[in-house]
Amino acid sequence: MKRQTYIAHGRLASREIRLDAARNQRHGVQVMAFEQLAARLAGGFAQAIDAETLRDAIQQALPETNLGELDAIKLLPGMVGAAADTLHKVWRTGIDLSERAGDHPRLAAMATLEEAVLARLPSSMLRPVDLASNAMARLRHAPALFGEIEIVGISELSPCWRDLLLALARTLPVRWIAGPRSVPAWLEGSAVQILRSGPTTPQVEAMSAASGYHEAIEALRWARELIASGTAKPSEIAIAAAAPAAYDNEFMALRADANIDLHFVHSVRVVTTRDGQTAAALADILVRGLSQSHLRRLATLLAGSGPFQVLPDGWQRVLPPDAPLSSADAWERLLGSLTPDRWPDGVDHGAKLRAIIEKLSRGTDDAEEIGRAFL
Repeated sequence: MKRQTYIAHGRLASREIRLDAARNQRHGVQVMAFEQLAARLAGGFAQAIDAETLRDAIQQALPETNLGELDAIKLLPGMVGAAADTLHKVWRTGIDLSERAGDHPRLAAMATLEEAVLARLPSSMLRPVDLASNAMARLRHAPALFGEIEIVGISELSPCWRDLLLALARTLPVRWIAGPRSVPAWLEGSAVQILRSGPTTPQVEAMSAASGYHEAIEALRWARELIASGTAKPSEIAIAAAAPAAYDNEFMALRADANIDLHFVHSVRVVTTRDGQTAAALADILVRGLSQSHLRRLATLLAGSGPFQVLPDGWQRVLPPDAPLSSADAWERLLGSLTPDRWPDGVDHGAKLRAIIEKLSRGTDDAEEIGRAFL
C-alpha cells in the first residue's frame, strides 16, 4: 500500500481529494492541513491551538493580567476577538514577542498576554513555532508517517512552516501543485518539486434572465444539455453563484421536475425536505400542544403511514373545520360524539383515533418513543 499525504486548503478541496481516492480505491491516502502534519510529526499528543480554546484562555487571562498601555481597554467588547486574531497572526509569521517586547509598549503588552494565555492552555497545545521545532527534531519519522506529500490548492504558506517544509523536501518527495497560480519566491532552488500548468481559457457565454427563478431554469437546462450530449458527467458539472444559498428555493422546486439529483455544497436545511417538515410538525405538537391544524398538518405529511395507516382514506372529514380542538376536553367531546355513519367507510374508528390523540398529548417527556412511533 502506497502512503500519500495531501496538504489541502479548505474543506471543499479536502472532500474532492477524498472522493477521488475513494473512487479510484487508493488506500493509504490522508488529507490534512499543514499544521496537522506538523502536529502529527511532533508526536506526544501535540496539537495546534484551536480558535475556541484560545478565546477561552484569553477571556480568563485578561482580567488578571496587567497589559500596561492596553490595560485601559482590555475589558472592552471585542478585545477577546482582537487579541486572538493578533496572536494568531503573530504566531503564523514566526515573530517572537518575548524578544521584541522592548521595541514598543504594545509589543510588551502582547508578550505579557501571550505568556498568560500559554500558561492557561493545555500542555499538549503548542504554538506553530513550537510545533515546527518539535517536528524538525523528528524528521526521521516523516517517510513512515507521510510517504509522499502533495500540496494542493495553496498559493502561499505561513512563514512559521516554511523551514519545516523545506526540510521535509530533503527527506521525502514533496510536490507543490501550483497549477496556473504563482509560486512563492522562497520555493525557488529548494528540493520541493513544483508542478505548473498553463492557464485555462473556458468558453464564456452570457445570458440575460428576468429573475432568480429563470436563472435557475437556464442553469438546469445547461446542465441537462451537457449530460445528454455526453460532454460531461453529472459529477463534473458545477453551478456556482456569489451567494448560492439565495437560489436554494428555486433549485429545490426545480430539481424534481428536471429529474436531476442536485447536491448543495453548503448543505440543505432539513426543514426543506418532506421528512424534515414531518419531524417539525410532530415537534410542533409535542412542544406547543395538540390542535386540529397541527394534527391535520402531521397527518397530511405522513400520508397514511405510521399510526395513521389504521384510519380509512378521507378520515379527516370527521373533524369539524370550525373547531380549533386545542384542549384535551375538546378532543374528548369530539371523540365521544362520533358515530359510525360519520366515518367514510361506515365503521367506527373512534378508538383508533383516540389512541393517536392520547399518544400525541403526552408531550416532550416521551418524545423519543413518540418519534419512533410516528416517524
